[in-house]
Amino acid sequence: MLTYLMTAFSGSAAIFMYALLAVMAFALAVVIERTLSLFRYQCDPEAMILKVEAAVKTGGTADVTLGTTPMEEVVRAGLAYRDPDLAWEAMSAASVAAELKVRRRIPYLSAVASIATMIGLFGTVYGLILAFGALGDVAAAERAAQLSEGSSTAMATTAFGLLVAIPALAAHAVADANARELLGNIERVATRLILSLKAARQS
Repeated sequence: MLTYLMTAFSGSAAIFMYALLAVMAFALAVVIERTLSLFRYQCDPEAMILKVEAAVKTGGTADVTLGTTPMEEVVRAGLAYRDPDLAWEAMSAASVAAELKVRRRIPYLSAVASIATMIGLFGTVYGLILAFGALGDVAAAERAAQLSEGSSTAMATTAFGLLVAIPALAAHAVADANARELLGNIERVATRLILSLKAARQS
């Protein structure tokens, strides 16, 4: 099949195959970038909760070492205030920026899956047009060649379009699940911070 697809990069299917190759390269770049970013953004929620509770008990943030992950940025915004309501408002504002950072470019993978499928379908229709064109008043040798070329274009573009779309859709599902988990952990830590501030106020 690989050999068949490689030969399709010449002839009537070439424009569709190169378009799909460009889409695939873009999707691969997004997958690599998002994988590295989401890995870098990971932060142990249990360890962060312990840091938050210790910071609230001591009445300051001097003993809390915070980096630049989205979770740490949200926590830093909340620890800047001792009032639970103000801390929640600050973390809500910071969480908007955190969500944008976490989900950045992930929707592109879903778009790539749709675009690749449409390009493949366009190539299929074009190949069928070529094939049906052979049914007209043409010589037998030319008819056979045109039927073969049209069928080859239709099958190759369909196969390559699916070959690009399916992994892109799977990558979108994985990246979106990881982003949801990270955002859920951020919300969990933020909630524990608010509970700690309220408990400290009552004690």
